[in-house]
Amino acid sequence: MKISVLIPAHNAARTIAESIASVLAQTVRPDEVIVLVDGATDDTLAVLDRFKDLIKLVVQENQGIANARNRLVRQSGGDILAFLDADDIWHPDYLATQAVAFRSYPQVVAGFTGHTRFSAEWHNRWPENRRHNEVHILDPLEFFTRYNKTTAVYGSMSYCAVARTALEKIGPEPFTTDLHAVEDSYLCYRLALLGSVAFSPAIRVAYRLTEGSLSVNRVRNLGRWVVAFDRLKDLYHQSGSPTLARRFDFYHASKQREFAKVLMGTGAVAPARYQLIRSMVNCRQPASLFKSAGLLALTFLPKTLQPRWSSGVRIVTGRRA
Repeated sequence: MKISVLIPAHNAARTIAESIASVLAQTVRPDEVIVLVDGATDDTLAVLDRFKDLIKLVVQENQGIANARNRLVRQSGGDILAFLDADDIWHPDYLATQAVAFRSYPQVVAGFTGHTRFSAEWHNRWPENRRHNEVHILDPLEFFTRYNKTTAVYGSMSYCAVARTALEKIGPEPFTTDLHAVEDSYLCYRLALLGSVAFSPAIRVAYRLTEGSLSVNRVRNLGRWVVAFDRLKDLYHQSGSPTLARRFDFYHASKQREFAKVLMGTGAVAPARYQLIRSMVNCRQPASLFKSAGLLALTFLPKTLQPRWSSGVRIVTGRRA
C-alpha cells in the first residue's frame, strides 16, 4: 500500500515549513510528498527550496483550491492519498493511524482522525491520546448523521485520507470547482456512499486558526450548501437505504430553511419563500413541514411583527467560511 501526501499551497510562506516538517517526521513514511503552489505571490517557493530534495514540486497559476487538489490527485501514484493544508500540522503517528484503518478494513474508502485547533504559534503540545487504539467504522447512514451534527470533526481534508479507487469512481475531478468553501464536504458526502468510513478519535492533526476575524458572506455560502444538497439528492435516494434517503431529505430541508432565514435578513423575501416551499417539497416529514410552514407564514406578516432574521454576514474567528 503506497501513500501519497498532497499539499496545495497558495501564499503559505509563513506556515508551510512546519507543515512539511510534520510530514517528514512521520513514523510511517509516505512514498511521495507532492506540493502544488497555486499562484503564490509571497515567498512560498523560496521556503520550499530547502525541501527540494524531499518533495515533488508543482507550480501553476492561481486556479483555486479545488483545481489544485484535482491536479495533485492526477500527479500522485499512491493507493492512499493523504491531504494536508499548508498551514496545518500532523502528529508523528498520523499516517500510521490512517494506515492501520485502511489495512485492517478493506471496505474503508476514507479515514478521518481527531484534531485539535490552535492559533498563533504551534509548540508541539499534543493532547494526551487515551483513545489512540480506537477505530470506528461508519456505514453511510452513520457517517451522514455524524457529519451533519459535527462538521467540525470531519470538515477538513487535513485529517482525511482517501482511497484512490474511491476517487476514481467519483470521476477525473473529484473536487468540484464551483462549490468553493463546501467542495470538501461535497466530496465526503459522495465518498460515504461508496463504502465505509473510518474514524480514529485520537488527536492526530493540529488545525491552525487565522489570527483575527473573518467576514463570512452567509448568503453565498449557504447558497452553495443548498446547491450541493440539490446535486446529492438523487445519489442518496438511489443508495438503497430508505432510512438514509429520509435522513438526507431532513437535512436538505434544514439547509434550505437556514438559507431562507438569511435571505429574509437581507430583504430577499421572494427567494426566501421559494426556498421554504422547496423545503416542504423535498421533505414531507411532519416535523420538517411544521418548521417550514411556520417560517413561510412569518414571511407574510408585517415587518414590525416578523422575527429578527439571521444576518447575511457573520464575523468568525478562523481561516475558513
